[in-house]
Amino acid sequence: MDAEPETEADSVLAEYAAEACRRMAAGLLEHTGSELRSFLGAETARLRAALDDPATLEPAEAPHDPPRFSRKGHVVINTNPVTSHRNVLAPLLTEKFDGDWAIATVGPLSRQFQGPRGKLHGGYVGVLLDQVLWDAVFHRLGAASFTRTLNITYESPVPLGEELTIEGRVTSVDGRKTFAEGELRCGDTVCARAEGLWVSPR
Repeated sequence: MDAEPETEADSVLAEYAAEACRRMAAGLLEHTGSELRSFLGAETARLRAALDDPATLEPAEAPHDPPRFSRKGHVVINTNPVTSHRNVLAPLLTEKFDGDWAIATVGPLSRQFQGPRGKLHGGYVGVLLDQVLWDAVFHRLGAASFTRTLNITYESPVPLGEELTIEGRVTSVDGRKTFAEGELRCGDTVCARAEGLWVSPR
């Protein structure tokens, strides 16, 4: 078995391709007609150039999410639709931890996340809060758990095109049950609050 499932260059290419797809997904909702054709042509040409000559990706960063082998020898790829650099759906959080707090920033988000005009879809508000509160729980426990309940209070519409901050913290642990709470903000405005219960597997 090889030491890694793929070369670093291929991992860099995969993440570059995912980012190109994110740009194209946004462009499909922002351009029409000849402008759209030009946009897609330029993005396709850039991706083709990267395939033909990986040196065009330099200076390349180290890949964020290279595949790895599990202990059983299976190839594992991070598929998380919020955090994976290889998943074109992911808006890519930047996250840090401070005690029991998980603190993440994301954005600006583009139109593929839009609900009402110019606003973030309410369901995706829940996705972001669920992810960051789960991360806070994982950071506290050092092991995975499953969301049992997630209650969200929407305080204010979340604008697209702005950087967002999502924070979550563990409030208590009771055996297999872990409780957490958090909020999503745009600037100083609290747009949504959440509280939930996570249960560790037996």
